[in-house]
Amino acid sequence: MSTRLVLKCCATLVLSAAVVSSGLVYGLQKPGDEKGESAASKKLKNRRTPPTQADIDKTLTLAGLLDKKAKSDWSETKAAVIEGYVVQIEKEDDGDIHIVLADDRQESDTNKWMIVEVTSAWRKRKTSLSDARLRQLHNKKIRVTGWLFYEPEEEHADPRGTRWELHPVTDVSVVQ
Repeated sequence: MSTRLVLKCCATLVLSAAVVSSGLVYGLQKPGDEKGESAASKKLKNRRTPPTQADIDKTLTLAGLLDKKAKSDWSETKAAVIEGYVVQIEKEDDGDIHIVLADDRQESDTNKWMIVEVTSAWRKRKTSLSDARLRQLHNKKIRVTGWLFYEPEEEHADPRGTRWELHPVTDVSVVQ
C-alpha cells in the first residue's frame, strides 16, 4: 500500500473516532455502551413500527408502572400510552433522548420517576420528536406512546422508580 493511501486511511479513522466520541453522530453506540444487552433486547429497543391500538395495554399508567415493577408484571410485546410531567431531559451517549416522567412536575424523589426513550431513528422519522421540540417539553405534562421495554439490570445502582420504560417512544404530545 502506498504511504499516501495509508495516511488517508489513518486520517479517516481518526476523524471518524473523533466524531463518534464527541456525540455528533446520533444513534451510534460507543464501544462498551452495550451494557451486556442481548441481541433480542437491542431489537426490542429499536423497533421501527408504531404500535397499533391492539398493541396498547390500556390498563397501564405511570402510577401502575411505578407500583408493579417486576419484569413479569407487564409484557414487552405490548405498548402503552402514559401521561406525566417532564422532570428531566438528557441525551445519552448512544444518541437516545431520555425523558424522565413523574406525576408531579416538582418531583425530586427519583423512586417516583420513570424513563421513556426517544431513539435517533424515531427522531429522524417524526419532526414532533426532534431534539429541539423534545427540549421544549421540560416541566410540561405530556402524553407518550411507545413500546414497553424492561431495562436490563446495570452494574451500578439505578435510582429510578421502575426498570420499565417506553422504548422506543413513537409519539409525544403536550396535554392541555
